[in-house]
Amino acid sequence: MEVDKFVNNLGKICDEFAINIIDGTTEEVRFSENTIDLDSEWSNPSYSVFAARGRKVVETSFDSIESWEDKIIELSKMLENAPENPDFHGINPVKFDYHNIQDYRNEDLHAMAGEMIRGALDGGADRAAGLAYLHNLRNRVITPWNDQEYSESSLELVVRAFKGGNSGQEALHYGMDSMGSADPYGAGMSAARTAALTHKKASIDEGKYDVVFSPYTMGAVISYNMEFLSYYSINAGLSPFLDRSGRMVASKYVTIFDDPLDKKGAGFTPVDQEGTATSRVNLIENGILKGYLHSYSTGRQSGNKSTGNAGIMHPMPWQIHMAGGGGNQDDMIAGMKRGIFINNSWYTRFQDESNGIFSTVPRDGVFLIENGEVSGTLQGLRISDSILNILMNVKELSREEKYVKWWDEIHSSIMPYALVENVNISKGF
Repeated sequence: MEVDKFVNNLGKICDEFAINIIDGTTEEVRFSENTIDLDSEWSNPSYSVFAARGRKVVETSFDSIESWEDKIIELSKMLENAPENPDFHGINPVKFDYHNIQDYRNEDLHAMAGEMIRGALDGGADRAAGLAYLHNLRNRVITPWNDQEYSESSLELVVRAFKGGNSGQEALHYGMDSMGSADPYGAGMSAARTAALTHKKASIDEGKYDVVFSPYTMGAVISYNMEFLSYYSINAGLSPFLDRSGRMVASKYVTIFDDPLDKKGAGFTPVDQEGTATSRVNLIENGILKGYLHSYSTGRQSGNKSTGNAGIMHPMPWQIHMAGGGGNQDDMIAGMKRGIFINNSWYTRFQDESNGIFSTVPRDGVFLIENGEVSGTLQGLRISDSILNILMNVKELSREEKYVKWWDEIHSSIMPYALVENVNISKGF
């Protein structure tokens, strides 16, 4: 096979390597204006290669292995010209035999799209748009010490419902153990109810407010900021969590962990990109920072062990889970004298990575809450704050948790509703 030839020859030009191959199919059904308008399926194998010669390291990716000889020549030249990286301390040499190939799932995406549309219309929306993805993928990780394979199937449902000038959105993910529980009709209904909640316009001044974050808003904020718990960011000095291990970085209500072995989610990942077994990794427990995400290399560099989160140079989370509490989102809103509910946000951007200062744009259901009731919709707002301030001011979390994922804004994660006090709100217009 071409892959075997590539592997054998790659071993001749470098000391260590890690090859990650993803193959399989993705099916997409998209709808807009209450009508299915796209049905497509594609299969694009991808090959990601990390190679090291001493402390010279290079990375590249390609989508075909047919001209493997040219790839070997290219990698050899890259290694010759690469500078040494003093932060590289090797790839995990521990043997870990993992093979779990399962049958692909076959889901009726047309029917699911139709159910999202029907749910949105029954919920009071004028129109709906969205999509359904079904991923059936086979993953292979090859290093000088390991050759591992596993399959994964996952489903994503996204629906936006529109009522007049308002919108609501649901964006959910399901893994191999939860696809049978997917409720596309309920997702459409929920999005529509958000869009139809009120058409009365309201306005507020810039300032600090108590805010109920939905799982989508919490998912967007946490997805972007958990990258700061990678040891890569810590070592680069670009993290608000630098030198805070063992210290309070959040309120006592906050527990966050990476949960790659939860097969109910699309982020299921049994081995990392250098073949290390993954596991649940506690990051923040009752407000206390427990540690950072590590590969074998960053673990050796810092005197720790790999947490199974390679990216060899840049460790990463796989499926972040923020543990719920004992609250209820309706009660959170009912207890507000004057605050805000934010259903979703996008365009999260950082103004100061070292201090975790960011802004994000609320959308798809932003409401002013007065005396425990929704009094109007809000537009043109931004959350302009820091991750440490958000986490330290969490005062209540819901029992309900959602498996949320949307576009590039929310990575596969599990999030509750959160009541956060003193959130800084600015205005874009």
